[in-house]
Amino acid sequence: MLSGLLRCGACGSGMSTNGKDKSGRIRIRCSAATESGSCPDPKTFYLETVEAAVLAGLRSEMKSPKVLAEYVKTYHEERKRLSAEADSIRTRLERRSGQLKREIDRLVDHLAKGIGDPHVIGPRSTELYHERQAVLTELEKAPPAFEAVTLHPAILKRYEDQLENLQDTLAEGIRSGDRECAEAIRELVETVTVYRDPSEPGAVEIEIAGRLNSILGEHAYPNGVKRVWGLVVAEEGLEPPTRGL
Repeated sequence: MLSGLLRCGACGSGMSTNGKDKSGRIRIRCSAATESGSCPDPKTFYLETVEAAVLAGLRSEMKSPKVLAEYVKTYHEERKRLSAEADSIRTRLERRSGQLKREIDRLVDHLAKGIGDPHVIGPRSTELYHERQAVLTELEKAPPAFEAVTLHPAILKRYEDQLENLQDTLAEGIRSGDRECAEAIRELVETVTVYRDPSEPGAVEIEIAGRLNSILGEHAYPNGVKRVWGLVVAEEGLEPPTRGL
């Protein structure tokens, strides 16, 4: 689920699997610590503990009203920007269409009155006609004017109900080998940075950088670091106590 997404909170390097304990639980460890011993705080964690933290963190963060509010605000601002660009393009095309129509009408009027050379005016009016048709086609393809998005209460309720089931559904799917569930998480998550919490024995902290960050910046996950309780696995070569794990 998190392959390639994990980062060590101590040095920023990637994290990879580092064997299993006696019960078969997978460990993860900083790659720099494993390969060169250069990590300043080389701790080892249980993968399932980190995965559980990610699922719980996503559910909590995405349920935050701030996420929805910032998303809608940013969406509106972007739509307004695009709408302003579209209006500018539409105005230019409409202006050009009017110019072409007037020029075509003038040439046709000249032909009707016997003014000018028909062998010159005829091809020129045809050329202008085709140019105007191309402009009109562009106008038809121009995006519509901006319309504000309203989040209907029923939609928000359905969104909340889905989030209630998110953690259990995805966790079950991942346990059963459902690749789509794992990919769903990877669509939401860009990186997961793993820390040990020095102030709380056995506490693991993770920081989720979600793909909404590219749209919302620092507002994407307003609650920042998420904590999950569970003992940090002991250093390589030592087995952690079974009690509480």
